[in-house]
Amino acid sequence: MSSVVVTGAAKGIGAGIVEAFAGAGWSVVAVDRDRAPLEQTASRLGGTKQVVTLAGDVADRATNDAAVKLAIDRFGGLDAAVGNAGVTLPKLIDETTPDEFDRLFAINVKALMYLAQAAHTALAKSRGSLIVIASKTGLVAQRNSPIYVATKGAAVQLARALALDWAPEGIRVNAVCPGIVDTPMLKQFIDAMQDPAASRREHEQAQPLGRLATAAEVASAVLFLASPAAGFITGVALPVDGGFTAQ
Repeated sequence: MSSVVVTGAAKGIGAGIVEAFAGAGWSVVAVDRDRAPLEQTASRLGGTKQVVTLAGDVADRATNDAAVKLAIDRFGGLDAAVGNAGVTLPKLIDETTPDEFDRLFAINVKALMYLAQAAHTALAKSRGSLIVIASKTGLVAQRNSPIYVATKGAAVQLARALALDWAPEGIRVNAVCPGIVDTPMLKQFIDAMQDPAASRREHEQAQPLGRLATAAEVASAVLFLASPAAGFITGVALPVDGGFTAQ
């Protein structure tokens, strides 16, 4: 049975990724700093039998080491790792503090480095894959979030560079770049707007397919890249964005 570590697994895209892998028969180590929703996700998907949880901060190397060790100890090895944890910062650069800059890069970029370092040996043994969840903003810029955009560009380039470095070991590394996804985080943002209904329509219409993506649709792309069907795909930044980056 194949096993995977998924970070940022409690809600939204992360929970969708856990569900997709578990549904395909994978064993999952689900990692998040928010313990309660993490446990709820695991319980819904079968609890400790197929999905085990680890509460911790992925910006801490020790959390990533513990996640990989848990996969090896519980499931006998590691076949894939998915770096999904991330935060946003809708602020102009003149409003951004050094602490906010450091926090964004710690969670959106440094945590990916820690996951890669922790998983490298195990993935080489299984000839597995690392998948980075970036964003459409890792491919095209957007207004009013320059530091967030910079972290996602870094995530895409990290995946591409690792794909080259690790190819001789048979490890595939790819990035998935979601567009605007219907998640609890987006709902919270839209609900805070003066006209939530108009804001939601604006977000939907920003994507040529005219709607929001679902977490399950993003998760399907991740599962594909981890599967043997993607065995000759590495170094790719795959948009799952309803055509946004084609504009």
